Amino acid sequence: MSEEATSARAPTTAPAVGNTKKGAETRARIILGAREALEDDGIEALTTRKIAASADVRLATLHYYFDSKEAILLAVLEDMIADMTNSYETEPLSADPNERIASLYRLIWYYIGRTRNRQIAQIELTLYALRTRGSGWLAERQYGAYIDFYSRLVLDDKMLPKAQHEKIAKALARFILIGIDGLILQTFALHDEDVANESLDALIMATQAYFKHLTDAPAN
Repeated sequence: MSEEATSARAPTTAPAVGNTKKGAETRARIILGAREALEDDGIEALTTRKIAASADVRLATLHYYFDSKEAILLAVLEDMIADMTNSYETEPLSADPNERIASLYRLIWYYIGRTRNRQIAQIELTLYALRTRGSGWLAERQYGAYIDFYSRLVLDDKMLPKAQHEKIAKALARFILIGIDGLILQTFALHDEDVANESLDALIMATQAYFKHLTDAPAN
């Protein structure tokens, strides 16, 4: 789907909403309430009434700030990405590509370990978007945000030309996302920390090998 098509389907809120300090605080409270309701009770239980109750606002107030459930879910997704960004970008990462890949994976896994309910909520958010007619843009936005986020962190090689650097970083980010998604499901299902650690080490080695493949390949 093109960016234009995705943008056309994404819900929007009125431009004036949230421009005041009180409005911004109310909007933030609604988003937090929705995120907590999603993490605690899952997507099936996430209704506008439940979100309003969790945020301690009237239902009419919620609809003033968000015109649909999808608009709220988009705001929740953006809030989750912001929290992840704040958690990751405060940690120093090595400039050496292989060390950087290993450190990033371990940082990701540490964050996942302390946000278990949020990880399940994000999986549910993806499935909801894919199953709900007209909401596929939300899953695309979600995965695009993860890929952009990982691509900013995974590589810092000043010897590579900019275009090649961006191409390799995006490819590595997609590879990381594939592996982490599978590892989350396996670990939450099996509850085996030893297997999780072995699998994480395997993902690190596989990504380092993939990086070598990408850098050895002739630049287009």
